[in-house]
Amino acid sequence: MEQQQIRLPTNSIVGEIFGLFLFLYGFRILYKKRLIQNVQTSTVRAISMGEVEIKGKVKAGYILKTPLSKKDCVFFRYTEEKAIKVGNSDRWIKTVDMRTNFPFYLVDETGAIIVDPVKAELNIVNRYVEQKGNIRKTEYYIKEDENLYILGKAKKLSSEIDIEHKMIEERLNEIMKNPQEKKEIDRNLDSKIDENELAETRGKIRQEIRNQLEKAFKGNKDNFLLPHLKDVIIGKEKGSPFIISTMAEDTLVKNMEVKSFFMIYGGAFPIIWSSWAILTHMHK
Repeated sequence: MEQQQIRLPTNSIVGEIFGLFLFLYGFRILYKKRLIQNVQTSTVRAISMGEVEIKGKVKAGYILKTPLSKKDCVFFRYTEEKAIKVGNSDRWIKTVDMRTNFPFYLVDETGAIIVDPVKAELNIVNRYVEQKGNIRKTEYYIKEDENLYILGKAKKLSSEIDIEHKMIEERLNEIMKNPQEKKEIDRNLDSKIDENELAETRGKIRQEIRNQLEKAFKGNKDNFLLPHLKDVIIGKEKGSPFIISTMAEDTLVKNMEVKSFFMIYGGAFPIIWSSWAILTHMHK
């Protein structure tokens, strides 16, 4: 009997926390949906610093290849998941989640602007899935000339040195989180990454990135960027949403509306039920 009295509040508290998470996340989605509806779409030529919504076609600064399907793209996200048994069902656990951070261009009828996809919230579909046994690999990518919707911050472009340093550290972090890649840079096979191995890896990454940045920033940038936009970039600003979507704005808004509805009301139910269960238990 005592065991049941202890278990009931525990389950109720978990339900309360879970419901509150859904409830608040639903309102966050609702906030983004309303922001998308309220921010007026700007042409590239008329972009001003700060919050901006733009639409147009993607142009590559550098053509990338997806890891599995080897498709040409300007951006990709690649994930690996492993199925493990949880009770009587399988649960997919993400073991690898990597994405490219090379800038690309968004072009409309008035001009072009650089987009920095780092830390963007992505609304792009998975375009290639490969499953072997309990391992599932998925690719999401953006193709050149594809229509994009972007909500983000227009700001002054960092220097190429700052961008290079940032990209090196991000790529190094990806390697350190990937057991296979981390193993490859462990030259002396002592299961530790020492300073010499880190320096050698940074050097290789730096050279790769310099080659790619040279093409991305100096290739055809000056040929079609407007003079007043050559040092402007669309990207992430702390505390503000940054959304890149292959969906049309109307479709994106409808999806967010449905998702926020189910999150808010789906979160409210466990909050109410858990609160009732806790109060009932306290008055026993």
